[in-house]
This record gives sequence, structure tokens and C-alpha cells, in this order.
Amino acid sequence: MAMTRIGLRAVPRVRLLCLLSALVLSAVFFSPSLAVSEDYSKYSNSFFDAFDTVTTLTGYTADKESFDLAFNHIKSLFFRYHRIYDAYNEYENVKNLWFLNRNASEGYTQVEPELMELLVWLRQAQKETRGRVNIAMGSVLSIWHRCREEGTTVPSRAELEEAALHTDFDRIRLDTENCSVFFDDPGLQIDLGAVAKGYVVEIAAGWLREHMPSFILSAGGNVRCGTSPMDGRDRWGVAISDPDDPSMYMDVLYLTDLSVVTSGDYQRYYTVDGVRYHHIIDPDTLMPADFMRAVTVVTEDSGVADLLSTAFFNLSYEEGRKWADSMEHTEVYWVLKDGTVHMTDGFSRMLRSYGAGSRN
Repeated sequence: MAMTRIGLRAVPRVRLLCLLSALVLSAVFFSPSLAVSEDYSKYSNSFFDAFDTVTTLTGYTADKESFDLAFNHIKSLFFRYHRIYDAYNEYENVKNLWFLNRNASEGYTQVEPELMELLVWLRQAQKETRGRVNIAMGSVLSIWHRCREEGTTVPSRAELEEAALHTDFDRIRLDTENCSVFFDDPGLQIDLGAVAKGYVVEIAAGWLREHMPSFILSAGGNVRCGTSPMDGRDRWGVAISDPDDPSMYMDVLYLTDLSVVTSGDYQRYYTVDGVRYHHIIDPDTLMPADFMRAVTVVTEDSGVADLLSTAFFNLSYEEGRKWADSMEHTEVYWVLKDGTVHMTDGFSRMLRSYGAGSRN
């Protein structure tokens, strides 16, 4: 089994028997071996609407046809997983999260194998987030989602507290043999917003490492790079956006074969009576977390990085820094509410200040 490192322990990314019925991926592509850079060219393309963001793939291949094959495969992969992990829409012949949330309290409900695989992984992985991430908070998050879509009201305290009574992950029963799930609480709902995109980015990266190893894949605040770019550079550059003006950069990371995920209060929000309400909800207060503006996490696995960026965003800097300093193979960059920047030592070694925009 492939191993994913989170916190201080390795978490197995489980492959289930029911995955035998999953989508078969084509392997008819170019050789993964790296040749001299002059034999390869850089290509890039983007698509929109999978996971409600723009996804861009850049990579080096021997010809455009090879890149287009890889790009179309990744695009298809993203849209399939988008449909499976979507909690707000149904799709014909897809037993997705929307389908699960509406049926699982009535009895064991069969789901797509890709959904079961993620739920099994999360049963262990989210325990490593110190209670700062809980995918069983769907009942609470759906209230915030509704209000954010309407854009004019804030949820009542009573409504949020009632929903919070139905957020116990241990009441999600997983039958892996039959790819079925049961909610032992009629009010429980699952929301995968804190992990789904990063998890899929890592799946895509695994495929790209086999078929187009020199790549960088960006899906909103989730970035995953492969081997070094084949143009003479030894690392990819990944910019860290300024929360006050996301079109500007604070710093630039230089890295290979790593993931970078940012969680911030500027990425998805709405305003009521002059107050901004962003989408990252503190599991204790049931309100948007109020510790900082943004957190960027660098680690190998994009799914782990996605979970951790949310977890760190839901902690004070002092708590988060103590935790980060105890972790292996994980680096963190914080932008506090007053604009102050802090980072772990390992993060600073991957960084080059961008210039006047930097707050270091």
C-alpha cells in the first residue's frame, strides 16, 4: 500500500476490493523517462468548474499531442471525482456524496468506490488534525453554504447549535466489503470541502509521475509539482498570494515533488453589514475561524496538505507553531490578522522573498 505521512505517523491510503469496478485509466502514453531538456517543450492548459475552481496543468513533453493526451486524462479524472464528492448536486447514475447524505440514515447505502476509499482514509487521517477538521460537520457547513449563496444573512446561533449535535464521525458506519455507508444519526451529513480537492490533486499527481513526470498542477489553492522543470531550472516556483490583494505575491517558494496548499479568509466569503464571513468554520465556535488571514502548508501529499492547512487555520498561531515544529516533512507559513508573517525553519529554506510585497 502507498503510505501518506501526516503528523508523526504514516497513514495507509487504502485500496479497497470494491475499487475493482472503478474507472479504468489508460496507460497508452509516452515514456516517463526524462531526456535532455532540448528534446522536450513546455505546454500548458486549463479547465474550469471541477471543484469550483480553475485548474491548470503545465508540463514538459516531447510533443503537444502527448501533452494533450495527459491534459485530457487529468481533466476527465477531475470531473469524475468532482461529481462523486459533490454534496450539493445529483448526477445520473452516480452514487455520490449528495446521494449518500440523503439516504444513509435509512440504511446501508452503496456508494461509488472512490467515495468509500476517501472515507476509509479519513477515518484515520482526520484523527491527526487535533479535532480541527471534521467532515461530519456537513449539517453545520450546509447552513453556512446556504447563507453564503444567499449573501444577505448570517445563521442564527440556535440553528448552528442544533446542527452541531449531529457531527460525530464515529456514527458513520463503513461497510468496505459492500461499498456501503450508514449514518447512525438521521441529522448527520458529510462535507468533504476540507480535503476532496487536495485528495484528487494527489491522485492526479500519482498518474502524472508515471506519464509526464515534469509537471506542475494547480487547482485553486492546491499546487502539486513533480520533478524539476526541463528548461534548466532545478525547481518550480510557487507564489504565495497576499490576502489583501490576491493578485500580488508576498513570497515565492522553490521546490520539486511537493505539495503546497493555502487556506485563507479571502478565497470564499460574503459580507453582511460590513462584516466578512469566510468559508472555514471553527468546529468549536461554529463561526468562521478568527485566528489569521492565511496558512500555507508544504508537504509531500496534497490530500494531507489540504487537511492540515484547514487544521492550522483553525488554531491560534502559538498552538499551530508548537504542533508544526513537532512534525516531520511538513512546513508551514502563517499570515496573521495584522499582516505579520511567521514560518517554520524548513519553509524559510525553500523561500525567496518576492520583493517589496514581502512582509518578512
